[in-house]
Amino acid sequence: MQQMVKCPSCGRESAGPQFCTTCGGRLPIASQQDVWETETVPVAKPTSRETAPTTKYGALRAVATVYRIIGWVLMVGGTIFSIALAVIAVQGTGAFSDFIPWGTVPSMVGIAIVGLVVSMLLGLFLLAFSELCSVLIDIEFNTRSQD
Repeated sequence: MQQMVKCPSCGRESAGPQFCTTCGGRLPIASQQDVWETETVPVAKPTSRETAPTTKYGALRAVATVYRIIGWVLMVGGTIFSIALAVIAVQGTGAFSDFIPWGTVPSMVGIAIVGLVVSMLLGLFLLAFSELCSVLIDIEFNTRSQD
């Protein structure tokens, strides 16, 4: 960037290193004179067309929330039910033998363990699906065109 120097002969600003570009007069050395630099004008940032953020995919957000709730209920409820089933079977009250003919203690504990595993796996699957929905919404938001 060239420095602008004031010519002592004509009084105009000149960008020439030794001579005035207007009158041709000799310019003083730049260190002996005040140097004027062109002023930069700040550029305003473009404003967004949106005044408020839009909420897209409301149904997908609702589905993700419902799956998240069902997943947690299934995991917690299945775990509590399986533990209760195992505790009742170990106590040997015989309550299960009335409506389950093969309701012996080892088979009931096995059913409780299988119930625990299945409820945890299904709950985790539902939670993973709800997180997948959230990831898809975030990907769409982050790759949205800002035109």
